[in-house]
Amino acid sequence: MSGIENIKIKGLDANRRPSLKNKKYIDIIYELSQKVPRDWCADFNLAFSKHALNAKISPEDCLYIETWVRDITHIQNELDQIKEIIKAVNKKYIEQKLKEAAALQQKADAMGETGDDVLNEVLDLLNFD
Repeated sequence: MSGIENIKIKGLDANRRPSLKNKKYIDIIYELSQKVPRDWCADFNLAFSKHALNAKISPEDCLYIETWVRDITHIQNELDQIKEIIKAVNKKYIEQKLKEAAALQQKADAMGETGDDVLNEVLDLLNFD
């Protein structure tokens, strides 16, 4: 969970810059400041499934947000909306992880000195992404 509160958009993907070749829309791919956990990606995508914008992050790379606009004048507004949702997802993710940690601590406290089961649960929840 370290650094999740600092997740933000670092800039555009240097390898996939927006272009006006397709006259119908402009693909924009933003790069995050760091790779995020898969469950964070799922939370982000869920937030956008209920939103007017078409932004998504691939759970395979967990580093790039893909979106598009029809009008170049909408880019900044949509970027601002994406940044707000990132903040909300960060907050929700941190709150969820704190609840999970508190529940595990409660279990450990209830078990006293024999917390091997709780330790195993914590180890099972480790995120190596």
